[in-house]
Amino acid sequence: MKSRYFFVLLVISMSAVAVPCNAQVVGKNLKIFAGYSNLQAEGLQNNNTPPNLFDSDFFRDRTTLHGIDASVTGAYKGVGITGDVSYNRHSLDSDVAGGGHGNDDLDIAYFLAGPAFHYAGNRRVEPFARILAGAAYTRRDVSVVFNNGASTTSSSFSTNATSFAMGFGGGLDVRLGAGPVRLRLIQIDYTPIFFRDRAINVLGNAGAIQPFNLEGDRADNVRVAVGFVF
Repeated sequence: MKSRYFFVLLVISMSAVAVPCNAQVVGKNLKIFAGYSNLQAEGLQNNNTPPNLFDSDFFRDRTTLHGIDASVTGAYKGVGITGDVSYNRHSLDSDVAGGGHGNDDLDIAYFLAGPAFHYAGNRRVEPFARILAGAAYTRRDVSVVFNNGASTTSSSFSTNATSFAMGFGGGLDVRLGAGPVRLRLIQIDYTPIFFRDRAINVLGNAGAIQPFNLEGDRADNVRVAVGFVF
């Protein structure tokens, strides 16, 4: 499923660089970004415990996922199209009362594209904004293993979904010298995911498969990224 959305995004990105009546120039009409991504995801059990300055409702209601973000923007006179892909993960290992050990892994990948507006002048600081839409792929694997010395029992569930997602945001690029390389000082996107109702199967302690319903909702995620533009 992820490869299908990546192929669609690749086609969109390649189409974006074919702006009529102007050859594409790396760093001017064609911008390629790659960098670190920090996703603040809403609606998860393992919420942040932020210290001091970051101790607010925003961070307490969200979970931090680390990852990478990459995008390609084709533009003409500051107006163009951006294709954006990001992948973030949160992994938690913990001991469970009674001699158990638990694993909770969450992956979120975004595949987005849409119009972008970049400053087209020659100043050192170049702001940009964009409106994106596409899909988000989420996968969660949770398992608990108990070992009392005589026997081992386990309980687990796994679920994944591809949902409609959007992205609204922008940021600031800073030129590094006279060449095409820029530092993306900050990129902030509001990236909500619109989940659908779905059913999953849970493996119980006795080894029996049990159905479980997940109610669809909107996750008001925020994604921050820094890196380099070429």
